[in-house]
Amino acid sequence: MDSLKTLIQRKQYKLVLDLTKSCQDIDSVAFRISAHIGLGNLDDALSLIKKHQDEFGDATFNIMKVHFEILLAKHLYDQAYEEVEIYKNLPYISQEVEEYINDAEKMIRAHERSHNKNRKKSKEEIYDILENENDSLVLLSALNDIRSYNIGDFFDLLVWFMKRKNINTFVDTYPLLLLVSGGYDKPVSFNKNNKQYTVTPKDLEPPFVNDNYNKVIKLVENTAKDPAVSEAANFLLNELIIILYPDNIFDISISLLSGALLSMAYDHFKIPRDDKALAARLEIGEEELKQLIKSLNDYLVDNPPIEANK
Repeated sequence: MDSLKTLIQRKQYKLVLDLTKSCQDIDSVAFRISAHIGLGNLDDALSLIKKHQDEFGDATFNIMKVHFEILLAKHLYDQAYEEVEIYKNLPYISQEVEEYINDAEKMIRAHERSHNKNRKKSKEEIYDILENENDSLVLLSALNDIRSYNIGDFFDLLVWFMKRKNINTFVDTYPLLLLVSGGYDKPVSFNKNNKQYTVTPKDLEPPFVNDNYNKVIKLVENTAKDPAVSEAANFLLNELIIILYPDNIFDISISLLSGALLSMAYDHFKIPRDDKALAARLEIGEEELKQLIKSLNDYLVDNPPIEANK
C-alpha cells in the first residue's frame, strides 16, 4: 500500500488505477478514489464512494469530506443534503465525523448561496424561484438578477409576486422598485404596513434620490459628532425608507427625522440619551420627537430584517 501512496504523491494516477483494477479491499478502493480525483474523473470517484459508503471505517472522515467537496464542486446541492442524512444514519464512527455531519447542512447552504449569488440565473429559474421559493435571500437574489434582463419581460410576474403572503418587507418592496425602474404604467394595488395602496409605478419617485436624504445625513453627522452613531442612524434611515415606501419618509421634517434617528442610534449603542436637550438643539418639540421615535421603532419591530434560513 505504501507503493500506491507513493504513486499518488507522484501523480501516477493512471498507474494506480491499472494496479488496483482487480482489487476489492477497501484500502485499494480509497486509492482508486484518489486516482480518479487526480485525473478529474469526479463521477467515477463519486460512484466508488457511494458503492462503499459504509465500509471505510477509520477512513470515513476523510472520504466523507472528499465526498462533500466533490458534490459542492459539481453544485449537486440536493444530493449533498441527501448524503447528510445517509451519513447521519451510519453507525457511530468517531466524534470527528459526528461534528462534521452536524455542521454539514450549514456548509452546503452557505456554498449554495454563494454560488447562486455569483451566477446569473436564467429567466426560467427566476420564474421558478419567485413562484415557489420561501427563502428571503434566495428570493432577493432572483429579484436582483431581473435587472440584468429587460425588466418589462417580468412585469406580470412582479405584479403577481407583490400579492404573495408572508414575504419579508425588504423582499416584498423590491418588485415595486423594479416596476418603478422599468416605468410600469398601469395601476398596482397591494397591502403594506396595514394600508392598502394603489399606485402607478412610473409616477413614483425612486427612493434614495430625494434631495432631503443628503440633508438628513449631514445633520445627523454634524449633531452626533460620532461616526459610529452616525453610521447606525444612516443604516436605520435606509431601512425605514424601504419599509415605508411608497410613502415618503421625508414628509417628516428634516430636523425631527434626524433627531429620531439619532435617539434610536443612541439606544442601539445603549448610550443614555437626553431627548429634551436634543429637541432644544434641533429646535423641535420633545413630545413630537418621542412620538416619532415610538412610531419608527414600531415599524422596525413589525418589519424585521432578512435572516438566513436555518
